[in-house]
Amino acid sequence: MPRRPEVVHVESSPPGHHDRSWFGSSLARWLVLANFLTVAGLISVAALLLWQMRTDAERRSQLTANSLVQVLGRDIARNVELYDLSLLAVVEGFGRTDVAQASPELRQLILFDRAASAPGFAFLLLLDTNGVIASGSDHLVPKGLDRSEAEYFRHFVAHPDDDGLHISPPAISRVSGQRMIMLSRRLSNPDGSFAGVVVGGIKIDYLRRLFASVDAEHAGTVTLYGPEGIILMREPYDQSAIGASVADTPSYRRMIAMREGSFVGPAMLGDGERRLTFARLGTEPLTLSIAVAPSAIYAEWWHRALGLSMVLLSLCSVTASLTWLLRRELGRREQAEARLLAANARLAAQATTDALTGLGNRRRFDEALAQEWDRAVRSRRPLSLILIDADCFKGFNDTYGHQRGDEALRLIAGSIRAAANRASDLACRVGGEEFAVILPEIDSAGAEIVAERIRTAVMGWAMPHAEGPHAVLTVSCGVASVPEVLAHNAAALVAEADAALYAAKGAGRNQVRAAERSKTVLRFVS
Repeated sequence: MPRRPEVVHVESSPPGHHDRSWFGSSLARWLVLANFLTVAGLISVAALLLWQMRTDAERRSQLTANSLVQVLGRDIARNVELYDLSLLAVVEGFGRTDVAQASPELRQLILFDRAASAPGFAFLLLLDTNGVIASGSDHLVPKGLDRSEAEYFRHFVAHPDDDGLHISPPAISRVSGQRMIMLSRRLSNPDGSFAGVVVGGIKIDYLRRLFASVDAEHAGTVTLYGPEGIILMREPYDQSAIGASVADTPSYRRMIAMREGSFVGPAMLGDGERRLTFARLGTEPLTLSIAVAPSAIYAEWWHRALGLSMVLLSLCSVTASLTWLLRRELGRREQAEARLLAANARLAAQATTDALTGLGNRRRFDEALAQEWDRAVRSRRPLSLILIDADCFKGFNDTYGHQRGDEALRLIAGSIRAAANRASDLACRVGGEEFAVILPEIDSAGAEIVAERIRTAVMGWAMPHAEGPHAVLTVSCGVASVPEVLAHNAAALVAEADAALYAAKGAGRNQVRAAERSKTVLRFVS
């Protein structure tokens, strides 16, 4: 006979467990996002810094090249101008009648000043109309030497109207035996006819020492161009490049057209691109340029960028590693909490489930009945309870054994589950052979129909029961419903259903009996 047990509470998940789980996963996401933003910020700042450093490297290289072109160009232009003044002095003195009538010694002093003997300059030569050396600024000049095949002499013979400064390609002087750049001017008779050439030279070694002071390893390639793009001097020094012409290269044509400035273009000698900074030297047909390869401009920048990138990569790697480790640890903790929660759920289910039939057990019945009673009171909706008992089950076990008895209980449980099949219906095993069905929002008539289905289904299996009154396995059902019966709490409802069950058994078993209806309407007092 079922009786109301003590209410036992099932241990559930700790309060706030789901909140903590959500907080943990949310914290992990925010940490990953924060670290991602930190890494992105570091990369952005480093990229901006590297770009500024690159721009500064380019600007410093340009400023250095401009300064060197101005300083070195000014020195070269001044030296050429000084030497040209000596040539002009010879030209002017040669055209004067009084100078021509002077003695050879006086004429020597008048025509050749001391500027022509400055360091780095070769002595001046005076060639007659046949290209033979007539005199010079030094007593060692080999007078009578024929220089009619020299480039500068042939130039003035071919250009009788050219009275400007002529700069010849680098060549080895037959007079001094040294490599030099020849500077020459035309000599004219008082009537304007060709009278010869005055020529001098700037020693290549002098220009080489001048260019070497520039430190071309860091400044770039420094080149002095003469007429028609002929290379007069180049640092780093390359003997094979001296005297070569680059007049047909695009960069030289652009450089001559601009006269001064800077641009990036193809190298005039060699491969690749160069940043060219250049200027025309005064009024003379000389151009000075500094060519810097991009790799040289950014060489120091690349070293700094590589160092900064390595540091940044290390920081990002450490940050990413710590983020990954933290995320993994949080993930493991979440997994552990999920496993613990699942285990608690399984334990809770096992604590409220009958292992033999799969129905709810007595604990589940007490909890569910209390909850449904409270819900029925709040909503003022009907609530029904069916108590089911296997008829003469002790005799069944004694006759067929407990294993067969377990099969009979599972058969009864299946019949109950099939009849009370709403999602809100709850079937429980509340004793050895005793069952209960809670039917929310079902009145007494509906509950009796469900109970009858259960009784009919069990009897329909025709499981032999020699000790029973009907020779097959049967059940008796007691039904109680509120508000049809007077029950002021869940325990009173159980008592009413239990009394109805006893009435069914007393009337011969294999029956459904409903609790006697109250004469007054129940007002659901909790």
